[in-house]
Amino acid sequence: MMLELFITSTVLILGVFALRKLTMGKISMRLRYALWLLVAVRLLVPVSVGASAFSVMNLMPETARENTQMLSVGRGTDRQPSADDGRDLALADETGRAAIGERTAGGETAVGQMKEEKGTTPAAVLGEKVSEKRTAPDVLGTLWLLGFLAVGGYMAVSKWRFLAYLHRKRKLFPKEAVPEQFAKRFSCRRIKVYQVKGLPSPCLAGRHIYIGEETDTAERNLTHILAHEYCHAVHGDGLWALLRCALAAVYWFDPFVWAAAYAARQDSELACDEAAVKLLGEASRFAYGRTLLALLESAGGREKCPGMTFMTEGGERNIRERITALTEKSRTKGPVLAAVLAAVVLVCGCAFTSAEQEGVHPVQGTGELEASGTGGKGQDENDTAENVELIEGQLKELEESVALSEEQIKKLEESALREAERAAFEETLRCYAETDDAELLQKRQFDVQSYSSWKEGEGGKKPEDGWYLLCREDGGLVYLYGLYTENFGFRGIKVRIGGDVTNLDLPWCASYLNGSGENIRIMESAENGWPRRFVWKLLAEESGTTEIWRLYSGYRHDSGTIDLKTLTGEDCVGWAKEYLAFDVDKEAAKVHVTYDGDMYLGAMDISAYQDWETEDVQIVPDTVGFVLDDPGEETLHYQGDEGDYQMDSDAAYEGTAVHLVAGLKFSGVEGLWFDGLPLLTIQVVEDEESASGFRLEYPRIDKTYAASAPLQERELAERKDGNASAQAGNPAGAGREDLEKPTQPPAPASISR
Repeated sequence: MMLELFITSTVLILGVFALRKLTMGKISMRLRYALWLLVAVRLLVPVSVGASAFSVMNLMPETARENTQMLSVGRGTDRQPSADDGRDLALADETGRAAIGERTAGGETAVGQMKEEKGTTPAAVLGEKVSEKRTAPDVLGTLWLLGFLAVGGYMAVSKWRFLAYLHRKRKLFPKEAVPEQFAKRFSCRRIKVYQVKGLPSPCLAGRHIYIGEETDTAERNLTHILAHEYCHAVHGDGLWALLRCALAAVYWFDPFVWAAAYAARQDSELACDEAAVKLLGEASRFAYGRTLLALLESAGGREKCPGMTFMTEGGERNIRERITALTEKSRTKGPVLAAVLAAVVLVCGCAFTSAEQEGVHPVQGTGELEASGTGGKGQDENDTAENVELIEGQLKELEESVALSEEQIKKLEESALREAERAAFEETLRCYAETDDAELLQKRQFDVQSYSSWKEGEGGKKPEDGWYLLCREDGGLVYLYGLYTENFGFRGIKVRIGGDVTNLDLPWCASYLNGSGENIRIMESAENGWPRRFVWKLLAEESGTTEIWRLYSGYRHDSGTIDLKTLTGEDCVGWAKEYLAFDVDKEAAKVHVTYDGDMYLGAMDISAYQDWETEDVQIVPDTVGFVLDDPGEETLHYQGDEGDYQMDSDAAYEGTAVHLVAGLKFSGVEGLWFDGLPLLTIQVVEDEESASGFRLEYPRIDKTYAASAPLQERELAERKDGNASAQAGNPAGAGREDLEKPTQPPAPASISR
């Protein structure tokens, strides 16, 4: 019976672990926590319920199943075992001899074999067997009892000492300091809040909540702590923790039970986090996660008392998992719930039932066994092989699903870390928003030259943390400031319009290009003359090979708040890959450009590169530029179902456009080459339904502007003459300032008329 219980409980525990991973983020944490109830029931009720074809015991070898059944029937010589075990044993008669049912095997009986091989009577052999069966369980039983007393005793003593410590050190938390939203709830459940000196983490003991005196009990933190521990009390997690400890003590020899207890404890915390956020409101989700981090940092040590529910249970690793879960709100959907219930039924069928007994039955009155089917085992072996093949296929699918789930969990962890970083920056942004107004009035500007020298170790001065004026609109109505901090670098933008200030989590870089007043343009003014709608472009990253710009559109409400839309270079390159097609005409040395499948935009002259074999044409990803005053040349656009093309300049975003650079990919030469080629200009259109708030339309091959990458033509000539072998591969969008210094970063592409 113990062997069967060990096997079935192990399968059940592994099944629950698999469901936990496969349903991460797809079911509520409370439902996930409830899955462990199945394991508790199986361990508390060690008897199988009937027999089924789904039982995992069907996969056990026949001899092992027979031994398991004999052990479950009983031991001793004072009664006859059931005939279902495949043996026919008779009690010893009055003469002391034992008659053993004979199994026909090649004309010889089991009794005859026993006499010839052992030279002893069957009664003696049976006595030895029974003696062995009695001795082994006695030894194992004694060993189990010693382990149970050791583990259970340690748990009991640890909890008694911890509770004594709490009662000895506790001080009643001031009632007036308990938030009103919890005071009534605590009163109904007779919950009290205590402070304890040296307590490493808030916890629930009995019905009362205990908080360390060193714990930050600011209003926000206190609210989160009380909500978490209150949810523990509502869930009855004190009793569940006691049950976990009891089962771990009873099954102290089973590592799977310990693993299940550990995972159930973690799921208990996740379920309470979910319930606490639901109690406090969705707006508190990320603030709640910051409280967990703060508690972890201030914890005085690891919690070592079994059977207790600590708020920072499990340390840093488990806190990270909990924050990951907080960033991804879990919702139980109907199809997923149905799949989980089906999986639970299947797993329970495998773990709560015993093996079927087919093909073998006792023959009454003869003591012989007959096998049904071919030779008593042919059909049974076929059925077993089919079952094994089916289970192996299911296990393979499960392994693939678990591998996929691990990748998803990794992505969620990365997302959680990004979210934690974002939350930390929001706190920094909030602090500087309240302290730097005086410096803003002084219009402090960032010293780009000094910063560059400092970074290169050539003197210069380390910049101070704070706000710096980037640029202002030519009319003096809109000011942009950038925040620099040692921890986050160039991150944070302040938009100032009159007395209204809006702080935004946006990147910028130290560049003279960000200082131009032409980077801001007012599109619409309110009745009072202040800007209503305006756009600005900002250089987010600049190096010797790249210039990454972003376009922002702000709509200012009468309250002073700003709705922001962002268009990035990645958005524009993705759009170009979807809608623009390039066809290289090698004979004519031209590239024909088509928009949206059938709209011909024109041809680009590539005769300057006719000495090179052009394999492909691609948009250069690091040279996307934005223009706020595009002249809006006439561009045809497809409209209607009739297939006609019309000009609709009113739909454009009033002169805002994107410049894309088409680069040539040459055979055997790395990089994209574009010096002297015309730009592709695409006008920006407002689109409330798109993710960015923008839509790109009205593309044209610009007749006015051309891309300029310094010395690309000269470098190609040197490559052709074999004088530039050391310069194998120029990055996309790059020329070089000095061919004698290959280590010097190449200059980014520029635009020339």
